[in-house]
Amino acid sequence: MSDVHGRKREKTTEEVVKARKAKEAVKIKEYNQLVDECREKMKNEVYNQDTFKLTSQLVEWNLDYYTIWNYRRILLQECILKGLDAEEQQKVYNKELMLFLQLIKKNPKSYWMWNHRIWCLQNMPKPDWQAELGLVEKMLTMDARNFHGWDYRRFVVGHLRRNASNDPEALTNIIQQEYKFTTQKINQSFSNYSAWHQRSKLLPEIVASMTAEEKNQVALNELDLVKNAIYTDPEDQSAWLYYWWLLGRAPDHVTLFGAYQIESDPSIVILGFNDKIKFTQKPRLLNEQGQTVDCRLYPFDSNNQSAASIWILQQQTTSTAKRVVIDANVILPSTSAKSIPHDTVWNLGLEKLDCNMGSLESRLSDEWKPPATQMYTDPTLDDQTSWFTLDKLNLFKAEIETVRELLDIEPDSAWALQTLVHFLTQLAAYKKQDQVTIYAEIVDTLDKLCDIDSDRKLRYKDLKTDIVFKQLTSTWAHWTASPSTRFSCSCPPSKQPAKN
Repeated sequence: MSDVHGRKREKTTEEVVKARKAKEAVKIKEYNQLVDECREKMKNEVYNQDTFKLTSQLVEWNLDYYTIWNYRRILLQECILKGLDAEEQQKVYNKELMLFLQLIKKNPKSYWMWNHRIWCLQNMPKPDWQAELGLVEKMLTMDARNFHGWDYRRFVVGHLRRNASNDPEALTNIIQQEYKFTTQKINQSFSNYSAWHQRSKLLPEIVASMTAEEKNQVALNELDLVKNAIYTDPEDQSAWLYYWWLLGRAPDHVTLFGAYQIESDPSIVILGFNDKIKFTQKPRLLNEQGQTVDCRLYPFDSNNQSAASIWILQQQTTSTAKRVVIDANVILPSTSAKSIPHDTVWNLGLEKLDCNMGSLESRLSDEWKPPATQMYTDPTLDDQTSWFTLDKLNLFKAEIETVRELLDIEPDSAWALQTLVHFLTQLAAYKKQDQVTIYAEIVDTLDKLCDIDSDRKLRYKDLKTDIVFKQLTSTWAHWTASPSTRFSCSCPPSKQPAKN
């Protein structure tokens, strides 16, 4: 590339602009003619060398024209490769791989070009995966954060691992080499998100055969590495996200606070949860004889017709319910932050609740209907830190102090403040007796984030709403007051009345 720094910028005259546009118009016309010709030939199934050459011209003009790449693969299968033995086919595929090396100089981030190389390697008789690994290593040396290169590297390593599946020693070497590669790239640049992400996938495998003590030492080493990164560049998100992953998340379960029966109308039952949930089936109401009582189910004053933290059951028979039974498999948490142990079964007697029925009925939404979607198990709910045994409570305490020390130096670091909120939220799940104090600090921190990071102000306000809700509900289990103090049914009525 020529050195243009220090040169006087030449003024673009109207004549120069016109000449440039005229030249571009000629190129556009030529390109469109080639496209039309290629489409016509493919429409008429003219699968020959001439059509194949047209695709070569077009992908050089436009790498992202995926239809032309699709045409090229059809032509390879229906014409170029037909009748060739394995050795000759290998030569054709090698030419395709060489075409990639020519085109990557134009745009190393073209999805369709990378996709074509993957297709070639999946179909050629003898793909050289070691050579591919060497190639992608060179590419990532030139651009260490090219996510196409990292995706391709995972693809190549995946094939190397499959080929070594019957050789444990070779498989271990592949994993260790990849882990070392991520270390190298992270040390070159702490902002390499792809390297941190790849490391998180490899780490549980790296420590699989270690003793508990060795695993814990690896965890401490990882913490040292990530803390070095966040102190070096506290505004880069890559290391912060790895920091969050490394410490994991405290178990946070959906809780049923209670089931309450309206004193003035025993046909109405109220269920209160610590978070918005969805039902896949109606809860079971049982009478004194243990028989199921037919009922309708309503979310209480919810803008989301399928999710609510308070649900109303309206009995449809003269038989009065005495208990409610809810299995974990009929409940879906509305966010991935909550989970329900699979063996959970709530079997509660109904407590009496004094409530204004007029206000309650006006706030019922449409009757609940079974959702069409099936239950999805969120993999992020799995314990990501199960590979080490360091005490989680003490670990979060120590890392919270680390973040506070950094905030003494960088008081307006948005990522440090967000991490403080995240870690304090996890600590609250472990130290339930200190939740009120912890939640108060979280609210103060979110208020500060609203001031210094206004682009994400609404997100912080939403988090604050969730924390305030937790502040209120965290004390319910300790209240000795009557259930009526936990629920207020005399709020302003909803505009949408219940439907009969």
